[in-house]
Amino acid sequence: MRLVLAVLLILTSPLALAIKVEGEGSSFEEAKQQAFKKAIDHQVGVILDTERSLRNGKIVHNQILSYSAGYIISSSLIHHIIIRDRNLHQVTFDVTVASSQLKNFLLSSNHNTKSFNINDIKAQTESIKETYKDGMDLLDSTLKFFPKNAFNVETHDFSVVANYHDPNKHFLHIPYSITWNQEYLVALQELLIKFEVEGVIPFVNFDEGKIYIDYTLMRKLKQTFNGNDKVLLNINSLHTDISINSCVQSIRDKPGEVHGSVKSLYTHPSRGIDIKSNNTVNSFILFPINENDLAEFEGTTEVTLSVSSGKNCP
Repeated sequence: MRLVLAVLLILTSPLALAIKVEGEGSSFEEAKQQAFKKAIDHQVGVILDTERSLRNGKIVHNQILSYSAGYIISSSLIHHIIIRDRNLHQVTFDVTVASSQLKNFLLSSNHNTKSFNINDIKAQTESIKETYKDGMDLLDSTLKFFPKNAFNVETHDFSVVANYHDPNKHFLHIPYSITWNQEYLVALQELLIKFEVEGVIPFVNFDEGKIYIDYTLMRKLKQTFNGNDKVLLNINSLHTDISINSCVQSIRDKPGEVHGSVKSLYTHPSRGIDIKSNNTVNSFILFPINENDLAEFEGTTEVTLSVSSGKNCP
């Protein structure tokens, strides 16, 4: 009902509206686009359908419709100021926004082709492409933080142990637990919902249900969630610049047990990715130490564990 009311209000609004808007950014183009966005938001706003429709108990869609510069009929630059010490451009525009374009877009699904305005269709196509590109850029930025910021690693009390067969060899015995960073999962889920499509097979499964995405996006995710996540050990002296950085083992390994014996935080079923958001990895590392390794360390020294991708291991 809220969506219907919003549409009716827009459809009954004037065909165009002139408005003075300001924008700023690190370039003139960025400042202009921000100003245009303000004008559009003022006139037609953003239609947001946050309600998920359910069919047979499954999520079938969650849509966010946003509209960009395709609604600008004309614009006139009034002021352009450059603040060089802040690398900032500030602009003021007189902008004319055509709200009727939204009406044409909403009616473009009917069969009365006489009502089509090809310029409106072109504008809407460009808007969709820009929205998709912006979403992909944001998703790429989020995936760059995997796995370092995707997991929480808790290091438990550690000890020094001797080799059973050779008491002259010693190891740092460090137990640890790894869990998902829930904030990361929420951010990833909200982004993937923007790309959800019906009628496809690939999916990412969260506790709340499956999100279906296209094959291109799934390949990107599988390249990131590739199962090659390592435990990264950092030993850092607080009194000198000496440190040891080493990827010790897979997060699915435990010394003395077969490879992959530890509970998984995510799996790769044939059709997608299954996020095990409530799983916990409990394991330990045995890091060999000797006098030569520790000769330059002095006083208080920190031991930190984190998760690293295999390609970024030191």
